[in-house]
Amino acid sequence: MGFKKVAATAGLLALAAIGQAAPTQAQDIIFLAGPSSDPFWSAVQLGFDTAVKELGVDAQYSAPPDFNDIVPNYTRLFEAAIGKKPGAIVVGNFFPDPTEPLIKQAVADGIAVIVYNSGRTTFRELGAITFIGEDPYLMGKRGGERAAAAGVRNGICVNQIAANPVLEQRCQGYIDGVVEGGGTAKMVALPSEDIGNDQKVTSSIAALLQADATLDSIMTLGAAPGVNAVAAAKQYPDRKIFVGTLDLSTPALEAIKAGDLAFTMDQQPFLQGYYGVLFAHQFLEYGLAPAEPVTTGPLVIDQSNVDKVLDVGKSHPGVRGAS
Repeated sequence: MGFKKVAATAGLLALAAIGQAAPTQAQDIIFLAGPSSDPFWSAVQLGFDTAVKELGVDAQYSAPPDFNDIVPNYTRLFEAAIGKKPGAIVVGNFFPDPTEPLIKQAVADGIAVIVYNSGRTTFRELGAITFIGEDPYLMGKRGGERAAAAGVRNGICVNQIAANPVLEQRCQGYIDGVVEGGGTAKMVALPSEDIGNDQKVTSSIAALLQADATLDSIMTLGAAPGVNAVAAAKQYPDRKIFVGTLDLSTPALEAIKAGDLAFTMDQQPFLQGYYGVLFAHQFLEYGLAPAEPVTTGPLVIDQSNVDKVLDVGKSHPGVRGAS
């Protein structure tokens, strides 16, 4: 997607003025994201596209084509973005070792940096102006608490991208929630290159269930792995296996409606895409930014509210991160 220009409108949130003056270079924004083949990232891109149209900014969306070699590919995109010397870069601190030095470099070069999705605890020390996204530990903790309330005694949290510390924080929250409820839990990592291969992920989770007949809960960290976990659990019809996940897809929501998936946690990726552009625009134009991190999740979706979310998906496809 190239740079766009459309008419400007006012911002959506009350923003707190900060002491740093707005940069004087051209108001170009580069937004770095994950592969849009994933429904989560397609919702982020839809939020980006909507903000660009409504706010009238120059903005470019940049993302790798898939999850293969995700760390070096994402790093190269960030390096290229810095080289273009935009007014602002919106970036997820998914892989701190290569990403954090680049955030510092961008800040030193006079580029405003907004961190979203991953990097909530470190954005300030890196020089970024704000953070937008979930509280990852709380996302997982809510899931663990729900599992414990359902009587779970032995659970696993399946991490599909072990290089991302935010996903480890989610799993730690889940583990703590189960343990505090009197059970046990651990994290299991899957190869990131398997994400998107439903057969491989389903087989891997089924193998974990086969290896330990006492497992009675699976928590996954994405909508597609959540549906894969449901399929794996169905291979053991005589066992009661409590399955929950994070993020949305239409199959995941339908599985909740059918009672096969207990819940999902929505971090509202559309808002992350929209606010990333909005806050960059407001900072470059006025020197304004939120005074505190902006939290977009968790929002729990279960059988009590899944129909409303499905209805939104029919009326506004993609906004809820479901396809």
